[in-house]
Amino acid sequence: MISALLAALVSAATPAPPTEAQLDARISEAHPMPLSGRIDALSRLFLGVPYTDLPLGDGDSGPEPGPLFRTDGVDCQTYVETVLAMANASSLDQAKAILTDIRYADGKPSFQTRNHFTEAQWLPANSRKGYLKDAVPTLDRRAPAETLTLVKSEWAQVPALKRLTSAEIPDGKYRVRYLPLEEAAKRGKDIPSGAIVMVVREHDPNRVVRISHMGFVLRSENGLVVRHASTKERAVIDEPFDAYVQRQTEYKKWKVVGLAFARPLEAKARVSKIETARAGR
Repeated sequence: MISALLAALVSAATPAPPTEAQLDARISEAHPMPLSGRIDALSRLFLGVPYTDLPLGDGDSGPEPGPLFRTDGVDCQTYVETVLAMANASSLDQAKAILTDIRYADGKPSFQTRNHFTEAQWLPANSRKGYLKDAVPTLDRRAPAETLTLVKSEWAQVPALKRLTSAEIPDGKYRVRYLPLEEAAKRGKDIPSGAIVMVVREHDPNRVVRISHMGFVLRSENGLVVRHASTKERAVIDEPFDAYVQRQTEYKKWKVVGLAFARPLEAKARVSKIETARAGR
């Protein structure tokens, strides 16, 4: 009942998403700020925006056609990707190009080259491109790691993952360092504002993936919060960090082992490369 009331209140208070002209102006206004300030200001624009299943596609073709950019509906990952792109841009047009670079291995939209697996594709690719850096070692040099092992002949048999069989997903082992939940709760004060937080779960052969959710950790007027596209409230919300960590302890069917953190970086070199490529078209 309480969740239903909260969802109704969020829905009733949901502002209309900004127009493209307004969004372009907000990106331009935020551009002089430090990166963490840009992430805070631009992620705030999405508060109340509905959680939408598979909000982005790969353009007009392929097995999952759909828009390459939208602000009226997000899931947890497209929310993070879109804000990260906007925070690295000086205009909306540039943000759209950066978003495509973040979402696809070669920066060209296609189902096959999309970064589907967070652990095996999204994190490694965007670390190489200069958008992210693992923040866990700076929080705890002795932090443990979980390993995702991908073997296509095995994961392709999982019903929820069969849609990915035509994608270019590499076999291999992919480590994700994390803070156990108790440790994460203690180290909230050390987490840099604007960091991306990811939920790491125990191995389950029926689900395969180890990272199930992501959002931003931000220092707001209400204290330390996780700003994320909530699957429970079905909208982008601010959730107190302590409450967010505590809630992770309550999952029994697919246990959460801890939280991983990535620090967004100033990706000026990568953005310059994108702009050079666009100018040469």
